[in-house]
Order: sequence, then C-alpha cells, then structure tokens
Amino acid sequence: MADHRPTGDPVWNRFERNHKMKKIIAAVLVAVLVIAGIKLIKIRKTQLANIAPAKVLPVVVDTLDLVKKPVILTLPAMGIVATDLSATLSTKISSRVKKVYKKEGDSVKKGDLLATLDASDLMAKKKGLILKKQSLGFEINAGLENIKALEASFASARETHLRTEELLNVKGASMEQYRGEEANLAKIKAQQSAARNSISVLKKNQEALSQNIKEIESLLTYASITSPISGTLSKRMVMVGDMTGPGKTLFQISAGSGFYINMFLPDSVKPHSIIFHGESLALVPKNQATATGLVQYLAALSDSTGFVEGQYVNVQVVVYQGETSLLPMDGILNVGGKSFVYVMEGSKAEKISVNIIARGSEGLVVDVDLSGKTVITAKPDILLRVSTGVPILTSENQKDTAKG
Repeated sequence: MADHRPTGDPVWNRFERNHKMKKIIAAVLVAVLVIAGIKLIKIRKTQLANIAPAKVLPVVVDTLDLVKKPVILTLPAMGIVATDLSATLSTKISSRVKKVYKKEGDSVKKGDLLATLDASDLMAKKKGLILKKQSLGFEINAGLENIKALEASFASARETHLRTEELLNVKGASMEQYRGEEANLAKIKAQQSAARNSISVLKKNQEALSQNIKEIESLLTYASITSPISGTLSKRMVMVGDMTGPGKTLFQISAGSGFYINMFLPDSVKPHSIIFHGESLALVPKNQATATGLVQYLAALSDSTGFVEGQYVNVQVVVYQGETSLLPMDGILNVGGKSFVYVMEGSKAEKISVNIIARGSEGLVVDVDLSGKTVITAKPDILLRVSTGVPILTSENQKDTAKG
C-alpha cells in the first residue's frame, strides 16, 4: 500500500533525515571496529614473534649403582598360631558333677584328674547285672549236673534194654516190655537234648550280660575326667552340682607343644618360606583352599616360642631368594603394561625394557642383569619426563653446580 503523505510535510522530512543519519553512523562504527581489530591482531603477532622460546629445564634425579649380591624379597602377612594337640573334653553319660579339681589357668599333665561324676546309678546297674550273671551260672551248673544224671540214666536203661532184647529172642520177655524200654530211652534222649538247649540259652544270656557289664564299665571310665595331654586348662565349663550329658563340653585344654603357624595366601603369591622373629621357617602347603580361594600353608614352631593357640602373628613371606641386583621401587616405570628401567649413559638416559621376576617390600628383581650399571630412581612423573629426552641433572651434579 503506497504512502500518500505530502512531500512538503516538515515532520516527515525530519524523520527521514534522522533515519539516514543512523545508518551512516552504524556503518562508520563497524568500519572502525574492523580496522581496530586488524591492527590489534598484527600487534599481537609481532609481540609473539619477538618472545624468546621457553627453555627446557632439566630434571633432577637420584641415581643408584647396582651390584650383584644375595637378595631376599619378602611380603608382609599375618598368620594364626594353632596346634592339633589341644583337647576339648566331654562325657558320654548323664550325671551330676561331684567334684572339680582344677580351675582355669592351671597347668595340667597328661592323666591328671580334672573332675569326678556321680556314677552310683551305673554302679547299681553293674551290680545287678553281675548278680544275674551269677544266677545264670548256678542254673548252668545245675543243668550240667542234670545232663550227667540223664547220661547215667540212659546208660543204665540201655543196658537193661539190651538184656530184654536177648530175653525177647528166647521168649523170656514180652514185646510190651521191650517197646516200653525203647520209649523210655527216647524219653531220656529228649530230656538230654532239652537240657543241652537250655544250657545253650543260659550261656547266651550270660554272654549278653557280660557284654552289658563291659559297656557299663566303659561308661564308668567317663565318670572320671582326666587330661589326655599336658598343657593349660583354658576353659572350665562346669561347677560342682552341674548336670552333664552326652556331648556337653566340660573342659578345654590348650596344648603346650605342637604349635604351628596357619597361613592363608592368594594363589598369586608363590612363597619359598617365611621369616618369623628373625628365623627362617619352611612352609608346607595343605593342598586345599578356603571358601574365599586363599591357599593354606603351615609352618612348624618350636615349643619355646611363648605363643598361645589362636594368637595372630606378623610374618614376612619370602617370595624370592637368589644372587642378583636389587632394584628399588622408584627405579622402574610401568607404562601400558610394560616395564622400563633408565640407565645413565654419560649425561643421557638409556631406556631398557625389563620383566619383573619378583616384587617385595625390599624392592624388586628383573630378568635383565643390571649389575655394574647406574639406574635412575625417581617418581613416575619424573621418569615420564626422562623418557621424553629432557636434560638430566643428578642430585650430585646439582650440588656441585650450586657450589660453583
């Protein structure tokens, strides 16, 4: 739609002049800013070109001269003092404690009486069984006498029967008499067999009673609680008057000998031995692992160590022993799964790739013979700078420079 305002309108003419002036001013400002920016960039480039390049500062490192010598590498570990000779005592009978002879902490010797239990019920049962066994013995003896009498009666009846048979042949005896004597002989034989069977049953009953008596005598041995080993009474779990039962623990005795250190190590550790109180102890694998996968080892202790069962002890596990150069932990750089050692060659460092054979608290050993060489020891960040080829200044050289 066209604007039909009159060209001679003074307001409209003033508006148009102001609009044009704004456009001119904006264009001038943009041009000034562009020119100023270009000049600033040129000035900055000139300044940067005139700046001297930064100096590469040398790294200060320590060095170590390696020599071949006997090396033992160890790792700290913890073990438990144990013994298989300790004993837990209980009884197989239900009874009341009559007397206790020892208290906790007392030293005991093998065979010492610790407590006695009331065994009157068992003694009464044993006495009753003995009486029954004696009664059966009387019955057996009577049965044997009866058998002897029956044997004599049978022999006499048989002689009579033989004479009757002779008389029967000459018609001097009747058939009824002959048959009556035969029946009498059969009766005596049956009585003999019954008597023998009765004695056999009585003897079996007597044997059963003897077995019952032996079982009671065996149970009676549990009425006297004695120490099976020499050691220390570590726990007393009963008092006079307490009731005991099968399987109930009465005493625990800690042995005074047969000690060993029980250890649990990860399968990544291959121990040679352990060092305990300055003494080297051989390790024996148990060829079994715990539920967490730790391999179990045993190391025997002498009886004079002064330790007690269940005590935790600190040991050093020997993981390497041999003749080589000992490298400190700060003497190696691990990068990308590889290991490197930096050896001084004049004022420069030579990088040598190595494989770690063993690592311990004392340091580590590698598969490269470094004896007679001077290695750089520093933290990993310093060794990384050394690997870039920066100048190297040893601690001794730095001291000499400071003095100069």
